[in-house]
Amino acid sequence: MSRNRGYGELLEIRSGRRTNPPVTFNGNELRDKEFPPVSWAIPDILPAGVTLFGGREKMGKSWLGFSLCIAVATGGYALGKMPVERGISLYLSLEDPERRLHKRIRRLADEDADLGGFHYATEWPSADRGGVEQLDAWLEENPECRLVVIDTLKRIRPQASGKRNMYDDDYEALQPYVPIANKHNVAIVVLHHLNQQSDPHDPFDAFSGSSGLTAATEQIWLLTRKRGDADAYLMIDGKDIEEPQELALGWDAITCSWTAQGDAATYRLNKERREIIELLIREDEPMGPKAVAELLGKSYDATKQMMKRMSDDGQLKQEGYGKYVPSSLESSHSSHSSHSSTNGLGVTGVTGVTPPLSADEANERVQRLIDEGMAPRLAVAEVLGNSV
Repeated sequence: MSRNRGYGELLEIRSGRRTNPPVTFNGNELRDKEFPPVSWAIPDILPAGVTLFGGREKMGKSWLGFSLCIAVATGGYALGKMPVERGISLYLSLEDPERRLHKRIRRLADEDADLGGFHYATEWPSADRGGVEQLDAWLEENPECRLVVIDTLKRIRPQASGKRNMYDDDYEALQPYVPIANKHNVAIVVLHHLNQQSDPHDPFDAFSGSSGLTAATEQIWLLTRKRGDADAYLMIDGKDIEEPQELALGWDAITCSWTAQGDAATYRLNKERREIIELLIREDEPMGPKAVAELLGKSYDATKQMMKRMSDDGQLKQEGYGKYVPSSLESSHSSHSSHSSTNGLGVTGVTGVTPPLSADEANERVQRLIDEGMAPRLAVAEVLGNSV
């Protein structure tokens, strides 16, 4: 100990001033500490802290962020299914004008919903012009706030000085908001665009800019979606997320809202099976894996394995050598009209023929599919045998 003290004194002599060493703690003290549980704006997917939410332009990020604020403000459901605790929310719409927000809120909120807890602003200063301090002050005045959505990062980040490297500039664009989020135990979601060329499955490589952005943030959300596709996938990772996860989302063009469809891997698997069944229904004849793979643009080996599993699970049955039909279809296709259709669930529609399910039975089947996690629009289409 004397040697350590002597070394410290030597440093003080050389620097010309005496300093007190930093305070340290030992492992026993750390082990015995007690901390409050992590606060979640959205259970299991959005904890308090700074979350960087990325997606390509016009992919629905703003709609999703806006709907999350409404869910928190009303104590409703995030992503159509996840109950959230009621609180105050703040949406900083720094790219869309008030007129556009008016259209969104009328689409997303019920007429009689109390939106007093939903706050918004269309102007906010950037971080280098007092924006961080003003957000701190606003949260002081609104201690019940549980969610802040900033749309977008570009509008609140400091102007680059040109004297530092990109990593430092990107890190400082988000880092000042981290202590604010921790201080007020609030989730701050910052929307940002993606690189034009990036690996869509690597959330830490996808964001426009350097790795300084992901280094400064605490959570990552990454929304990926093919243009024109009703399905999207939300990758979630972060310091308070025990296991990285990916959710499948369904877009409802009528309500302009996202609905969680469940685990992405399971959803993709179910979607692939639906595509095969729908193809066999349209073609109205037994088909082998090679023909199915060609028409769907899929790998032959993967399609062959999938159809074998579907046969084992009772969704398909073999008819002829190496060919399959949906199990709900009769083995003989000669009696089927060219206008016949089936949904693979026992509902067959033929022109001029009454479906075997009554209206009550069809309604019960739709409700069961909804209870099992299918979006209402998809459930109705499934029972009616329509293409979705």
